Amino acid sequence: MKKFRKARCPHCGDQLKIIQIWSIKTQGEYQCPKCGGFSNIELDFTLFHISISAIIISGLLYAGCIFFKIPLSIPLILIIMLPYFIFYILSVFLVRLKKPVVRKKPPQYCRGKNPYNSPQNMYDSARKDNNITNSAIDRSFPRKQR
Repeated sequence: MKKFRKARCPHCGDQLKIIQIWSIKTQGEYQCPKCGGFSNIELDFTLFHISISAIIISGLLYAGCIFFKIPLSIPLILIIMLPYFIFYILSVFLVRLKKPVVRKKPPQYCRGKNPYNSPQNMYDSARKDNNITNSAIDRSFPRKQR
């Protein structure tokens, strides 16, 4: 039951209200109103297992109704939909807020430029000569005397 908890801001530890969690769970980023810190919104992997279980259970209930030739009524449809309602309620308690990953800055010589055009690139320092007479291919064949 440790996984089922309300989301907390990773910066200040402020606990979010259920209505806030419900509204932000489909967004990608959250800004804490208390501390102003940004957080990435992630769903716990347990939610995937719960969703698959809800689909399988409701499918088995529906298949049982068809197999035993039970006519579908409103209460029976609500029973078949019950796993989805449980999934929807549990999804609020499986939202996590994580600090965004800070990426390393590129080296000073690469900032604002393409790193492949930097002077450290070994291919840039080589002399580009389009003259075929100085190439390795030309030297491998004997020259014809005219």
